[in-house]
Amino acid sequence: MFPRLLLAQIALAVFLAATQAIAVEEQTRGWGSAWTVPHSTEERVARERSGRLDKAVNAQDWATVAKILEELERTSPKSWELQSIEAYVATLRNRYSEAVTYYDRALALIPKSNRTERSKLYVDRATARALNGSYHAARVDLEEAIALDKNNVLAHNNYAWLLATCPDSSVRDGQRAVQHARGASESLKHGSPIILDTLAAAEAEIGDFRSAVKDEKRALSLAEGDRSLYNQHLQSYMNASPVREAPEPPKTPGPLKKS
Repeated sequence: MFPRLLLAQIALAVFLAATQAIAVEEQTRGWGSAWTVPHSTEERVARERSGRLDKAVNAQDWATVAKILEELERTSPKSWELQSIEAYVATLRNRYSEAVTYYDRALALIPKSNRTERSKLYVDRATARALNGSYHAARVDLEEAIALDKNNVLAHNNYAWLLATCPDSSVRDGQRAVQHARGASESLKHGSPIILDTLAAAEAEIGDFRSAVKDEKRALSLAEGDRSLYNQHLQSYMNASPVREAPEPPKTPGPLKKS
């Protein structure tokens, strides 16, 4: 949930939230068709805007991102999905307090009956809060996310990671971390390297370094791309040392939008 999970989580979430925010009309007639052949000029514009936003975020072109978000605000000022996108962008820019404010707005706007999406928002707000050093508040958010949707695998995974690796010892709970990480990993048939990495961290927190080494090796065998962090964790467990997330350094960013 801290820097280890942030980039992968944000990359997926930005895409999903942007898609939801700019294709609301699709919900009334079934998802997908407008993305092949737009049904209207508005949908064509929305699709083009989505592509521009995705490209700008990937390029970290924040001036363009801000311009597109301002366009969206004019057309969808009360959209919880848009508030979620704003929050993701703020998190990517290390503006964690600002991100929490946007998540607060999204949660105020989304219907309480939409438990699945509310659960996801609580997971995302927990990430921003943890990165901002508000570990107890992050734990509360993750517990709420799980209560809303017990099948939210990311909520279970991030909860376990926080309980296993938090720099604040009063937040950690190794036994509970193992329970949630193991359940999340089993639900995916132990096929996710990130969740196996979390399970290993939880096992190390309770002193079961033998299992931690075994599961970290399983994570390594499944991981693609840069595996340096997995190797670092493995070395820690082989040295009988649990993993601790380092607190984020203080941030003093300016405002997201142009004045």
